[in-house]
Amino acid sequence: MSREELIRTFGPEVAEAVTQPIDPPVLTTREGWGFGASQQLAPPDLADCAPKGTRVGPRDPRLMYHGQMLPVLTPALRRGLLDARRQLRKNRFSKLGRSTDMIIDGDRSTGKTTLLVQIGRGFQGMIEQDSGPDPSRIPVVYLNVPPQRDSNLDWSLPFAEFLGLNHTINPDDRNRRTADMTEPVAYVMRQANTRLVLIDGINRIRDNEITAAFDYFEALQDRANVTFIYCGTGAREIVHEARYGRRRKNLPDVVRGKTYFSDLPVLWSGVIPFGDDWHSVVQGFDDDLRLYDHKPGSLLKLSRYLHQRTGGYIGSLNDLICQAAQEAIETATKTEPEAITKRLLDDIRIGRGDSR
Repeated sequence: MSREELIRTFGPEVAEAVTQPIDPPVLTTREGWGFGASQQLAPPDLADCAPKGTRVGPRDPRLMYHGQMLPVLTPALRRGLLDARRQLRKNRFSKLGRSTDMIIDGDRSTGKTTLLVQIGRGFQGMIEQDSGPDPSRIPVVYLNVPPQRDSNLDWSLPFAEFLGLNHTINPDDRNRRTADMTEPVAYVMRQANTRLVLIDGINRIRDNEITAAFDYFEALQDRANVTFIYCGTGAREIVHEARYGRRRKNLPDVVRGKTYFSDLPVLWSGVIPFGDDWHSVVQGFDDDLRLYDHKPGSLLKLSRYLHQRTGGYIGSLNDLICQAAQEAIETATKTEPEAITKRLLDDIRIGRGDSR
């Protein structure tokens, strides 16, 4: 790429059709989650896109789509959605005690957050299908672990932010906070029939913060009939420590440390081994590509190469395919097809031990 190409501006001849916001929704707000949960996931129709050979702009719908393609049904996603559906269906009609929480665990870049979000989307869809749309209902709350976790106030703020509650003495000065917002949060969750709380990044909680954090979650559960799903690498051990703490030394040997199998459902997300499951995932990407010169099945022919490049990590595969698809769209010429080739993939840099 020349300097001129790098800094050039796009003229009026460039296709600039926009079918979705350029900025993805922030899922940790009620509005952002609502948009993300209700957004129809579908690839753009080539008939509605800029014709082949048209130079595209940065907001071209196909460029945006290939930035985050449709979720591909991995083994972990298929099994996790089934297990979560069964547990949430049971929890929905449970009257006594706290609902049974769930855990999503696994290595980085194996699709844990995708599973968490898809569980939330599915549950919200089930509620709306059963009870009809209601703007006052907030069936799902989605949060990331906050950077400050020293007190109940710190934990209550992301809940208050999601629910849109004012938590400052002076609305014009957001640094002037009120006291702990737990009770207002619990009240709104009860009134809005919130039944599911998704906590992402649970691995960011330090060892000395575990007890206080989960005491807070349980206190909130006592005030609102909700199920928590905790997501993060090592989440099983973190939740186990929170539930048993120092009592772990009193447990039988069979349930200590690494041999302990959680008394809560654990939805595992892991590396996909080379084989039928991997081929199915690659086929999913192959089917979802929207490139003018893509030949169905051509990506599947590179299945072994793709596994060698990514190690079976779905996050790395997604990065590789999405970048290659966008590059194919931007660089296609009369002599260079708009398709993903091994030569193009060789030129894309990703992580996971990609040594080039």
